[in-house]
Amino acid sequence: MEETEIIEAKEEAVKTAEPVKEASETVKESEKAAPVNKINGGKYADYTDHDLLTELVKLEKKTASRTGIVSVCMAVIALVFVVSAIFVVPKVISTLSAAETTLNEATTLMGEVNKSLDGMNKMIGNVDKVLTDNTDAMTEAVQKISNIDVKSLNESIKKLNDTVDVLNKTVGRGRK
Repeated sequence: MEETEIIEAKEEAVKTAEPVKEASETVKESEKAAPVNKINGGKYADYTDHDLLTELVKLEKKTASRTGIVSVCMAVIALVFVVSAIFVVPKVISTLSAAETTLNEATTLMGEVNKSLDGMNKMIGNVDKVLTDNTDAMTEAVQKISNIDVKSLNESIKKLNDTVDVLNKTVGRGRK
């Protein structure tokens, strides 16, 4: 078809087309809020190659800017992780090292306490043995003391005292 025929066909289509009623308010608002596209009311068939390429370039620019924003956010997150690794990890390692040292010292002390307790148990066992031995000896001594005849002991002491007095008188006279 020639250009004149195309123009005539378009003019005839416009004349024979029915008039379009005005859209309701909700349809108008939805088009304002989220238009499908800006070229020819969303009819892709009416787009020229130039219009399609223009829309693709706009979309690519939006995608590129969004990708840039996401990459900057990821870089910030990575920077936070690196900074925390630089500053926090050494502190955590030193704290864990100190905790390990403390635990080692506590383990050593617990070993020494166990040794001391073993020594105390042996000492208590020895004290018990000594008490048992002494109790036997004390019992024997008490029995021997109870077997002593106190009356004859008192008489012997009196006789010894008399003898010492006589001796004292005899020796004491010679010295004066």
